[in-house]
Amino acid sequence: MNTRPVEAKVRSSSPDSTSLLIRARGVAIEAEFAELRPCEFPIWASAPVPVEIPAGGTKSFIVGPFSGAVTQKAATGDFPNVVRFPVYRRQEAAPLEAYEEFGERGPAQILAKVPIVALATAVSGVVEDRLVQRHAVLPFWNDGSSVLVTLDWYEGEPAEGAPNPEWHLNASAGLPARLGLERLREASRLPPGANHRRYQIHASPWLLAARLLQDKGQELLHPIWQREWTFDCFDDFEHALTLIRTGLVIEPAAAMSVA
Repeated sequence: MNTRPVEAKVRSSSPDSTSLLIRARGVAIEAEFAELRPCEFPIWASAPVPVEIPAGGTKSFIVGPFSGAVTQKAATGDFPNVVRFPVYRRQEAAPLEAYEEFGERGPAQILAKVPIVALATAVSGVVEDRLVQRHAVLPFWNDGSSVLVTLDWYEGEPAEGAPNPEWHLNASAGLPARLGLERLREASRLPPGANHRRYQIHASPWLLAARLLQDKGQELLHPIWQREWTFDCFDDFEHALTLIRTGLVIEPAAAMSVA
């Protein structure tokens, strides 16, 4: 049984760019990148938060009340291990036959070192008059492994002397991609009683998710997260996640092209 929901082959490589053929069950695309960048969570906040796998798996950011002092809590004092993602530019649909017929060529180390695909969810709501955001990013490597990185972000509480936001990051150990997808779904939930809920899905390369969802999404200026799919209803959000998961790990998705 194939344990790799997403697979890639290097179609061409030069000092200026690398072109990949990427397959996810019944869907194939070609995507090109020329650089890798440290990835950030698609968070709605004033300061960016990088997607990282810290030593020990946890890290927190808290600003002390009134003093302005920053408390950075991590398992160790080591420099964060920020995940670097391809910045995909040209993306286009490809027939499955093109992937099947294309032999293994090009420098395989490219596929071993960097994630080839990433999914992300962002859910937010108001809990007891406090904005809460829950983010989850799931990068996939070509060997079938994944890591789930989650971020819980909380709005500050000025009345209690803590006007600044705080966040808490957790990174899993390596997971089989199928299990990573299930953990992503479980992590994309808000606390009970949350109001004004909002749900989003992001993907890189975006065209892969667009073909699985048969929806091109909304264009963004973010270098990694170039499109987003937004939902006001949890049922619609979960349905979209199910379409992606089904297309990746259960059965071939409809290979309808998104123009």
